[in-house]
Amino acid sequence: MRVGVVFGISELASPRVFESKASKFLTELSKEFDVAGGFILSSKSDFKKVKAEVNFNDVDALVLYPLTGGTEGFLKEFFVFRRPTVVFGDPFNNSLAAAIEVREYLRERLVPSTLVKNMNELKAALLGYEDALEVLEPFLKMRLGLIGRVSPWLVNERFDLPYTRISLKRFCEYYGKTSDEEGWNAVEDVFEGAVETGEPGKEDLTRAGRIFVALERILKDYRLDGFTIGCFDLIGKLGATPCLALAMFNARGIPAACEGELNSLLGMYILRRYFNEPAFMGNVADFGEDYVVIAHCTAPLLWRYRLRSHFESGIGVGVDVELPNGSASLLKIRGRRAVVAGVEVVGNEHSEDRCRTQVRVRVEDAPEFLDGTLGNHHLLAYVDSEELADLLSELGFEVMLY
Repeated sequence: MRVGVVFGISELASPRVFESKASKFLTELSKEFDVAGGFILSSKSDFKKVKAEVNFNDVDALVLYPLTGGTEGFLKEFFVFRRPTVVFGDPFNNSLAAAIEVREYLRERLVPSTLVKNMNELKAALLGYEDALEVLEPFLKMRLGLIGRVSPWLVNERFDLPYTRISLKRFCEYYGKTSDEEGWNAVEDVFEGAVETGEPGKEDLTRAGRIFVALERILKDYRLDGFTIGCFDLIGKLGATPCLALAMFNARGIPAACEGELNSLLGMYILRRYFNEPAFMGNVADFGEDYVVIAHCTAPLLWRYRLRSHFESGIGVGVDVELPNGSASLLKIRGRRAVVAGVEVVGNEHSEDRCRTQVRVRVEDAPEFLDGTLGNHHLLAYVDSEELADLLSELGFEVMLY
């Protein structure tokens, strides 16, 4: 197992005072692990130098050892490598206090982090991470993209994980390089597979297809595992919406979320990567004592569907998908926290006063569930709620299971 090691001292401390302590630590650790690094840092500029010198992306785990207090500001920067991390603290020079602070910073950013205070605990923690790497690696090395901006009404959106930002201007450049012929070819089969087509005409469908082609090229060029797009901004720019493109991507195994929401995208990625299941991202449209209605204008095109316009704007192409009845889960992620509920899909609705895809799910004590959840958008997926909750816990989330 390859382990990256970094020590930290405050700018007020002398490195020479701690050289012997650091050397003994490295010697002991090297008896059982392949050690990389071993630098003593005292500032953010030191971090930048080390980052340029050693690729900590290649280690299996990191060990951060604040030898003194006052080291939190630069040791926390190692979260960018997204490697399982053991933070070592000892009882002297405010080491343990700094270690606790650094560990919490990493955990808030969903980097698996353990606090230890002796060598035996350290070795055990590293071996535990070695056993868990098969589960952790796809999560820690995912590449997610935000195209455009997070929609301004998502007032509870919080996302501290690294992601690739692509401007709306850049997206429009990709869109401008697509043709009407490419657009129609991309959606012709989708049009023919619909049980009904309402408002959208061929021009609307062609624009939706061009959006799909542009997004497909962005995914390839930026090597993304999934993306979210600030979709409402496209209405004014293109006179179109990406609802149909998102539905197509989610049906093809590529997580694609609405409104620039990265937390929902993260949940979609987890459901697809670990369960090979798509997710329906929706608004909470209604609820009663034992039910919740989830609605949105896009959903995976895996079942019977109708092509409609986008609900709020009346333009573009939205989809009304009939999701099948059966056991499922509702998932809401925000930051480090997650809410999971076991539900039963009991039917689809077709109100003209809601987003196009509308699903009713049975939830035990729905008012209590909504009182404890973390915001509006929820993901609906046909997975076992307890298995989902267990996985999320393993990935570092604090999970509330209903």
